[in-house]
Amino acid sequence: MAISFFLVSDEDVDALRKKLKDALGDGYEVETHKEVSALMGLVKETFDLAIFYHDDVICGIEYKYKAGGSIYYDRLQNSLIDRFKKVGLKYGFAYTETGQIYFWTKGSYGLESFSFDDMITAIKGNQTCGMRLAPTDIMTKFMKFIPDELNEELGGEQIKGLQALFTEDNLIYNEDKASMWLKTEAEDEFFKVLLRCQENDESYKRVCRYTSLNSLFLAMKGRNHVMCSITCMNDKGETSYADKYVGYGAFANTANSIKENNDCFILSCCKEEMEDNLTMWRLYGNDGKGVCLEYELDFSKIDNKEFFFGPVSYGMSMNNHPALEFVRQIRHWKTNGWRFELRRWYIWKHFFKSHLFKEEKEVRLLYIWTEKSVEKTEWIMDASNNIASRICKFSFDEGRLPLTLTKAIIGPKCPEQGSNVDQFNYMNRQTNTMPESWIKPAVRASKIEDYR
Repeated sequence: MAISFFLVSDEDVDALRKKLKDALGDGYEVETHKEVSALMGLVKETFDLAIFYHDDVICGIEYKYKAGGSIYYDRLQNSLIDRFKKVGLKYGFAYTETGQIYFWTKGSYGLESFSFDDMITAIKGNQTCGMRLAPTDIMTKFMKFIPDELNEELGGEQIKGLQALFTEDNLIYNEDKASMWLKTEAEDEFFKVLLRCQENDESYKRVCRYTSLNSLFLAMKGRNHVMCSITCMNDKGETSYADKYVGYGAFANTANSIKENNDCFILSCCKEEMEDNLTMWRLYGNDGKGVCLEYELDFSKIDNKEFFFGPVSYGMSMNNHPALEFVRQIRHWKTNGWRFELRRWYIWKHFFKSHLFKEEKEVRLLYIWTEKSVEKTEWIMDASNNIASRICKFSFDEGRLPLTLTKAIIGPKCPEQGSNVDQFNYMNRQTNTMPESWIKPAVRASKIEDYR
């Protein structure tokens, strides 16, 4: 339905001007039908009213009578925000004949419903927020953001788990920045619920990983596991998929994002059921010439401080990822000037991927390196993508990594497959890398015989 409005009278506009002037007090001026300009007058916009603070324009106002349709969302909202931004305003709002205020502040994504008093507080005090919301109100609002598909996927108990996180003890408020967030442990739990990652889940007791034959050789020779920074990932789109979906700012490389990517190390694995899988050999096992490694997971070492583990959440189709849609709604939520921050997003965003990869059934281990970390890092020239990349090594003897290598499967197209099985088993006895016996050797050949 088209949106239409009757024009307001000059008397209406002047009455609002007087109301604003009385509320704002000294130092503020409110003018009607004022032209506001920017870029030395090259860009101009005229608003029904404009608020000045010590002669500097800070707010544009549009006064509308609603005649029909839904107000200020999508079409009209975007038009108003573009006009506010064009002339560099800090604030802007639309005012209706019913006294409803739709308020915008610089840096926000949309118009929000404000009370008159809270809007005045935000402008006059140069503050960005009004009265804080109670945790139960925040929880109620956020639960309404859960898409139907995600609601069905999680189930009642998991939804209750999400609700239980939004308490006075878990929420932190920052009045100066008009932002709130969950405590670290609560936010980690929030994402683990979305990923359906339960502690000591036996279905992840064993995982496997496809890699090159040389990776196994280097691991056994050096007696260490190697984790690569996420810059080594063969699909560059993976590092920005979740950010782009949720809308977390620009995605170009910046000093912060480059450091963040180089301090985050990843081991991409899959569920045990994907062991010796034809599709996985083709995609990640060097076209059947590589190796499938099996690991045993020690849940006690997943501390959510350095090590993070969980299954990957996949979208359902193009532009439809229910878990990320829920995060996006929370990310863009703003009421009474308050925003909600996801301070652990830089970690958990790496557990979301496009629907195009759902057949992989991927699980990931992340390691977040800091200046206090004991593991040393090195630089390599990554052969797969020809990018200088950072790696981190974990000694078998120290046992810090939550994963223990237990066996290896030599690929179905590996040259000299039989000889390599024998040689790696003999090497394993010399290096004591994996547990084995004469009855059950640590290294075996793939059972796939028909590989085209």
